[in-house]
Amino acid sequence: MWSAPQITRILEVIETMEKRKRVMCYLASVLSGVFLAMCFPGFEYAPGMVWVWAVPLMAALWIGGGETKRKRYGFGVGMVAGLSFWLINLKWLQSMGDLPTVPVAGAFFGWLMLSAYVAVYFGLWGMLLASVGNPWRARRERVKSAIEMKMAEKEGEKKRGRKRVSGVGASLRVVVYATLHASSWVVLEWLRGWLMTGFGWNGVGVAFHEVPVMMQVADIVGVTGLSFLPIFLCSVVLQTGKRFIDELRAGKFQAHFEIAVTVGMIAVVFAYGVNRMSYYANQEARAVNVLLVQENIEQRMKWDEAQEVEHYQGYAEATERALVDLEVENERKMREALEAQSGEVISIEYPDFVIFPESAFTQPLVYVKGMEGCILLPLTDDLLRNYVLDGESYQVIFGSNMLEGVETETGFAFHPEGGESYNALAIVGSDLLEQEEYPTAAVQARGKSHLVPFGEYIPDIPFLATIMEWSSGSSYAFNFSASQSREPMYVEVKGESLGVIPSVCFEDTVGRLVRQFVRSESQMIVNITNDGWFGTSEAALQHIANSKFRSVELRRPMARAANTGVSGIVDVMGTMRGEGGEDNVIGSLENPFVKGTLYAKVKIPEQPAMTVYAQLGDWFVVLCFLLAVAMGVVAPRLRCGSERG
Repeated sequence: MWSAPQITRILEVIETMEKRKRVMCYLASVLSGVFLAMCFPGFEYAPGMVWVWAVPLMAALWIGGGETKRKRYGFGVGMVAGLSFWLINLKWLQSMGDLPTVPVAGAFFGWLMLSAYVAVYFGLWGMLLASVGNPWRARRERVKSAIEMKMAEKEGEKKRGRKRVSGVGASLRVVVYATLHASSWVVLEWLRGWLMTGFGWNGVGVAFHEVPVMMQVADIVGVTGLSFLPIFLCSVVLQTGKRFIDELRAGKFQAHFEIAVTVGMIAVVFAYGVNRMSYYANQEARAVNVLLVQENIEQRMKWDEAQEVEHYQGYAEATERALVDLEVENERKMREALEAQSGEVISIEYPDFVIFPESAFTQPLVYVKGMEGCILLPLTDDLLRNYVLDGESYQVIFGSNMLEGVETETGFAFHPEGGESYNALAIVGSDLLEQEEYPTAAVQARGKSHLVPFGEYIPDIPFLATIMEWSSGSSYAFNFSASQSREPMYVEVKGESLGVIPSVCFEDTVGRLVRQFVRSESQMIVNITNDGWFGTSEAALQHIANSKFRSVELRRPMARAANTGVSGIVDVMGTMRGEGGEDNVIGSLENPFVKGTLYAKVKIPEQPAMTVYAQLGDWFVVLCFLLAVAMGVVAPRLRCGSERG
């Protein structure tokens, strides 16, 4: 017989072991968050970890927690993993504290709050995996009646002597649970990108941004759907590993069909990627020449009225230098052709578009409801007429605020009380030089559709505007309006129509928005952005990593001009490589924070595809929701505790 002190001591040892086990589980969840962070720009030390990052987290969710309060435990462990990931991944938000209008404490608070919010989705996933989605948790059997027990005994006698199941049932259980885990992750990741305007930044699929062959299936399932495969693999690896251990202990091995299923899925995605890359590399395309201009103006200086003229002059001089360089190159080509007397047709290099970034022109455009076109204020008008266009045939794309105006006796006044205002992308051609009166139809502009909360508008929460004004030390001017238009902007290039898909700021990271502009005719995505809010942090590199998937999803190339950030060309395969194999960017992807220009060719397919994603959008998320519900019903019936043979 055990004495009372001995029993107490045994219970204390058990309790200590349980506490240590729980601590180890939380450490494992931290490890998963760190592994995932290592797959994204700024911390991209081991991008291959995307295939196994969730294994420690899943193990922690399935091993720890006991039989009671599993959902609470799962949420906590998932939250820890999410916080570990997002606090690393979003640390660039702290760099806003360097701006004079953003207090350091405010930037720090924003970093913590956003990280905590998006970590909730990890917590919800953890809650699911620790309960319904736990394949290692024995199924609770209800108490059987005497008759049921007698019938079960007879049934067992009939099965005695039969050979063990070949492993099909166990493999099926692994696949069912892996499908539940991957499907639910996809649904929650999509929800994060949609709920409360959404923050879809850096889903697991974005970790493939430097693996073009894996990116290609995004034209079917979208970048969110790409997250399915890594989560599925993590689940299979962990479940199959436990199967091997159990079989080794029993000395009886079974077939592992789940391995074949997983390898087959990866092989199909890989083969599809190879096929699509080969197809689009040889697809007939028209070349549209663009000149991107990046002045790399610091955010603290960008809106300084004392430096406004200097900034305009900088854009004018940069454009002029680039055009002179092109003329020199054209002269060299012609001279060499004359000397060689080869009779070859010389391709004259000249831009079809000169593209400036978001809010490049700090003087606003003015529009009047009921009147076609826009009004240019003096600095912008002078720059375009006398320095940039100057009689040339190319068109200029630029970013500017656009304010509603009213006609007065002396001209026009902008931003009347209650008037609309937009963060806009504008296109103007050389026909502006023929215009003498305003508004002019030579300027077409489109406002931004997807606004940044707390940056471009303050949510309608009581006292929130007052609190923000108090914390920043300056008054809040006004909210931007959201454009409701989903029509492309049509221009003529070399005698042919071209549809420009307008994208301002981080709109290029929102697939469900950009796809609404897709039409069957020739199109190019143009993104103008300014990542200067975040200095020289990793935010700009994460932005372009998310952005590249729009070109794959929609098979439309992208020309991207940034004030600070990454300016360059993304082709329909999601790569930023030029014809010589070099990065098609200003500066480099390692250091994009430079002042410069880039002349490049954008290859636009002659017969652009209407991809599955372009036509159906996030259909795969709906499928994953249905799969998650179905597997959530089926999976508990297949738990190992109820397994026979």
